Amino acid sequence: MNKKLSKYFDKSKLTKLGEIVAFKGTKGDVVLRFDNPSYDINSEEPVLVEMDGYLVPFFIQDDSVFYAKNGDISLRFDTMKSNEDAAQVLKKPVYVSNDDLIVDEADDDEDSVDFRYANYDVFDQNDTLLGKIVDVDDIPGNPLIIIHNSFGEEILVPLNAAEVLAENDTIKTIKITIPDGLLDINR
Repeated sequence: MNKKLSKYFDKSKLTKLGEIVAFKGTKGDVVLRFDNPSYDINSEEPVLVEMDGYLVPFFIQDDSVFYAKNGDISLRFDTMKSNEDAAQVLKKPVYVSNDDLIVDEADDDEDSVDFRYANYDVFDQNDTLLGKIVDVDDIPGNPLIIIHNSFGEEILVPLNAAEVLAENDTIKTIKITIPDGLLDINR
């Protein structure tokens, strides 16, 4: 076997990250539950999903990774376009090469928001400023993005329904789709 590839298929050189535990939305996104809360994912390297005794490599779409407060992440593999596609990896273990393993050694602050878009200003698909993301309420199967608007009101947006249209990490802004009628429910 090619030495470069052996790090991906020799189980002695792999670490089990966790397991795919659920779908997120309807476009093939899945939730990865880590075995160790200090693990993180390197979206530039493949992960290996054990399917029928074989390790199958998958690449992660970089813009699809979202962090939940409980330590789970949602992501989309580049070959998955629907939940029907993603069903093949549901309830399967996920491995990563020991060389690609990321372990966060930092002590986590109990009150910190462990979410990629924390403190980002949120705009809807019509470029209307909704407010600032302050937290994620990790309701099993339906996590909610919590946004505080300029009036001090809380807006709850299901993470499953929020599709990221654009983001700017430099000025911390994100543009998402908001389903029709959702903002009326929050008022």
